[in-house]
Amino acid sequence: MPAEAGGDVDAALAAALAPFDMDSDNPVDRGMWDSWTIRGGSDGHGFAVGAGHWDDPRLIHDMPRWDGTPLPSVPGVCAGGPRGLLDFTRPTAAAERTLGASWDLWQQLSAAHPPAVPLADFVHRWRTDPEAFPDDQYGEAMFAAYREQAAIQAYLDHPFSLGRGWLSFPEPFEHPVIAFEGGRADYLRPAADMKLWHRDVLTPDGWWIEPDGHAVHGACDPDDCPHTAPTIGPETELYLASLPEDTLLIRLHCHC
Repeated sequence: MPAEAGGDVDAALAAALAPFDMDSDNPVDRGMWDSWTIRGGSDGHGFAVGAGHWDDPRLIHDMPRWDGTPLPSVPGVCAGGPRGLLDFTRPTAAAERTLGASWDLWQQLSAAHPPAVPLADFVHRWRTDPEAFPDDQYGEAMFAAYREQAAIQAYLDHPFSLGRGWLSFPEPFEHPVIAFEGGRADYLRPAADMKLWHRDVLTPDGWWIEPDGHAVHGACDPDDCPHTAPTIGPETELYLASLPEDTLLIRLHCHC
């Protein structure tokens, strides 16, 4: 988005996204979303912030959850801001910083609370001891008891836990960092090797471009557009890094 959009980000986004609203009277082939939210600073899918800019007020952070719960950005990560404040030198830096924050949070909480009983122990008791969780056919009481542990509850309720772990059947599993037995560097190593997601891009001149190159212009009927779409290709981060420094980049999660 152009730099002047920083004066009212929500209004600028609403205007830029309006031509692609699938619930309006837009052409069907231009319907790309039915809801959207600013997201990326708290979940590892945002942007790494360049050194010296971590406290810059121009950075953009996640909207709260649907229930109003705040989603603070991981240190050194944001959901957007002027391109010149963002760090594109390490493509996986945001993911690494986010996993690091998840790791650090668990270490802090586990040091401050009594040791937690592993999830596997609760599941084993539920399956083998009929007196442990009576009349608990679906394991709801068992999972609740597991979560009641101070360290577990504080961790899983924090955005930096990243929503990982599966506390339900048929295959419940412990949050990866809780069960991990190696060190911090070992935990972060997979993030350094991960492949970046290919993402849709909404360009400053109103083109919605998908990773496979399919593009629709917000100003035109898709069946009768005389304009030529810019070429981005699947490596969308390279395109974003090439934009002018004052271009406002914002990571969105769109539902359709």
